Amino acid sequence: MLPPSRFGELETGRPRAELARLLPARAYPYPPDHARSAPRPPGTDCAFYRSGGDLLGPVDLYRLCWAADTLVAKDTVPAGRARH
Repeated sequence: MLPPSRFGELETGRPRAELARLLPARAYPYPPDHARSAPRPPGTDCAFYRSGGDLLGPVDLYRLCWAADTLVAKDTVPAGRARH
């Protein structure tokens, strides 16, 4: 889980090593198809994180996109569209 306060601290243009203390140990492995297939910046690898700990209810997902080891984009997949 990546709390909203920590998501807010993540700044694009920063290296992964510098942001690692704010990130959960693992990304969310089951983002919905529409989130995985959404356009992303060219040459990036994106990871998804749940914004809340409620495993049964809908929560926003955060998408972080990395080029090499630099955060180049971050956005939110709203809970209303994040169906598992």
